[in-house]
Amino acid sequence: MSEVIPVLHNVFSVEIVRQFAKVSYGLGFKTIVISKPSGAAAQAGVPEAQKLALKKGKVLIVLSGIEDVIELFKPSLTLLITPKKYAKEEFDVERVINKVKKGSVIVVFGGSEPGLSAREIEMGVPIHIGVEDDLGPLGFASIVLHSISNALKKA
Repeated sequence: MSEVIPVLHNVFSVEIVRQFAKVSYGLGFKTIVISKPSGAAAQAGVPEAQKLALKKGKVLIVLSGIEDVIELFKPSLTLLITPKKYAKEEFDVERVINKVKKGSVIVVFGGSEPGLSAREIEMGVPIHIGVEDDLGPLGFASIVLHSISNALKKA
């Protein structure tokens, strides 16, 4: 089944996990993935996000890395949202809409500083949203997922 799946990767913060789930589910995404949670994010953040998922009838999947996400979903497109200095291409919502017609699209957000590693960025297409500063995972997720949500409603 084709869908867009937000992924929060390498996160340590309980609050970032909680807010990522709220933003993703609130914008209408039914499945989210938390990849490589550590410390408090794994111990308290994931259970809180799972509770929210159950209350809303949504799905939360926890995996050990981006490789596992790609293996499980076999996406037609893997986007890695990064600060502008790490990506040549700018986010294009039409590209996402065209690819989701052919299969799942995963959109990966780095959950902690400095974001995604060079090795992780090679696992997909690094994309920036046209701002110079690093907005952090929640800033990037809010902007990108809102654009995708609106475009999916119109498609």
